[in-house]
Amino acid sequence: MMVGGQVGIVGHLKLADGVKIAAQSGVGRDISKENEIVQGSPAFSIGDYQRSYVLFRGLTQIERTNNRDANHIRRI
Repeated sequence: MMVGGQVGIVGHLKLADGVKIAAQSGVGRDISKENEIVQGSPAFSIGDYQRSYVLFRGLTQIERTNNRDANHIRRI
């Protein structure tokens, strides 16, 4: 198991062999899958975390587009 810095682990949890927890993550549930890499708070699969982060980074542009479209619809 590898645990990054500033990780919080709450309670008496079961962590499978080879689990890797990225820095500044918060773990509040058992991690039963061997060799799983988790990140975030609450911690979840690194692949899901990375996809979520990409979407998060694009929210500003999505909001601008949504506002522009809403204004266009109001004028119709």
